[in-house]
Amino acid sequence: MINPAEEIVNVWLQDNGHFIMNNLVVPKKSRLNISGRKIGGGRGKEIDFVSTDGKGQYYWIEVSVSPNPRMPGGAEKSRTLLVEAVLNKFVKEKGDWLRNRLKIKKAHKWFVYSPNLFPKKSNAEKLFSDELQKRKIKAVSFAAILDEVYDNLNYLGLDSPRQYIFLIKRMGYKKI
Repeated sequence: MINPAEEIVNVWLQDNGHFIMNNLVVPKKSRLNISGRKIGGGRGKEIDFVSTDGKGQYYWIEVSVSPNPRMPGGAEKSRTLLVEAVLNKFVKEKGDWLRNRLKIKKAHKWFVYSPNLFPKKSNAEKLFSDELQKRKIKAVSFAAILDEVYDNLNYLGLDSPRQYIFLIKRMGYKKI
């Protein structure tokens, strides 16, 4: 299934000089059933993006963007649940796989989120970003990515995200 947000993040990373691998499946480990037979682990978890800037820096990027996100509970509970959800995207199993399979010892962690998660006239988004920063995860607003891609769009590409944005521009819409 196509994820438009991930496609736009892909364009943004490429436009910023990153070389990218996306939708990497981290296989589940085999396990033993009751009779001692090995059984497969299923599809496993997925890493949205691993990229490098070509200068020896690696980036592990997870994307979670919805046009109409909903968070349960009050502001504090929502922020706590959201931070926990982000931490679950950067689980040890994925990090081990990056080290063992791709030999990436250190990767900067970025989390691309929808600013629609947060009330407009509050500091919840900043508190969320600060909380992730404490855990060495950079919070990146999808709105900022979309603004940058929208302004610097190169129409020569025929990939879907560029075509989506070109269509939006041609229909007379301004920045989203």
